[in-house]
Amino acid sequence: MPIKKLLIIPQNWLGDIIMSQTLLKQIKSQNPDIKIDILVNSSFKSLVERMPELNKAIILDCNHNQLGLLKRYRLAKKIRGSYDQSIVLSRSYKSALIPYIAKIPKRTGEIGESRYLLINDLKTFSKESRRKTAYRYVSMFSDKKIDLEEKFYPVLKKNTSNIKRLTKNYNLNLNKKIIIFAPGAAFGPSKMWPVNKFIELGEKLKKDYFIIVIGNRNEKNIGDQIVTNENMLNLCGETSIADAIDLMHISECCVSNDSGLMHLASAANTKSISIYGATSPDLTPPLTNNKEIHYKRIQCSPCFERKCKFGHYNCLEEIQVADVFKSFK
Repeated sequence: MPIKKLLIIPQNWLGDIIMSQTLLKQIKSQNPDIKIDILVNSSFKSLVERMPELNKAIILDCNHNQLGLLKRYRLAKKIRGSYDQSIVLSRSYKSALIPYIAKIPKRTGEIGESRYLLINDLKTFSKESRRKTAYRYVSMFSDKKIDLEEKFYPVLKKNTSNIKRLTKNYNLNLNKKIIIFAPGAAFGPSKMWPVNKFIELGEKLKKDYFIIVIGNRNEKNIGDQIVTNENMLNLCGETSIADAIDLMHISECCVSNDSGLMHLASAANTKSISIYGATSPDLTPPLTNNKEIHYKRIQCSPCFERKCKFGHYNCLEEIQVADVFKSFK
């Protein structure tokens, strides 16, 4: 029986949702008439609206550490009979509950947290392949391994009217090259290039570029440290995801850690200057050909720990400002 309507359930993290667009593109390339919906937190609604492959977003507001069983049950009852297949990209038990309760006939995913009853179309990957997130995602609709080709790279549409609004509200001079700094990382300090290095890089670039620092409200203090003159602007905590997309579209490049904003920059076709510490660009690279990666393959990296268990953070400390600065020459 052909699949006509499909529900995608990604991990509710910015970077993971962006990487899931590789799967959307792969599905549409083979089955252009399929209607694809995606289940996300309301905070990501403006993000998925920039993905032309999607029909609509289904909203479920649950925190990462919240089971939200009653919310999931009510939503599952509401969508029962609406889909032929679901693809659960998250490996958690709770993420597979809605397709099961909704009685979606084909429920695709990995076993993950012992989901033997919940998933009936099992996908298996080696330990190495499982960590290559986008490479795994792009194969989830197929019975065979799919190569992650450039045509499947994420692309987020720009909104011209929002760009005009941002330009006016923040008095941006589009005749001067704009650079985005994204110094945060929700994962933790083992992904974060030291603030003093962002400050030093900003000092080297501020004469030739206008620098905008973006991030969440918890990173506002970091932005305040980086911004030292009128050629810089701290927008941490002030922009929506939609704003971040459009700021990337008008920027020359984005200097970021391995974070959701790194993937967002790549999907906006902005040059990605990406800094890796405890994680590896071999596994979650920026999905673009317009990139430069800074990564020190020291003995203990990648460790995938949120904090350095040795306390030295050498994987980040050894990445020199002078080397990152060369990316601008």
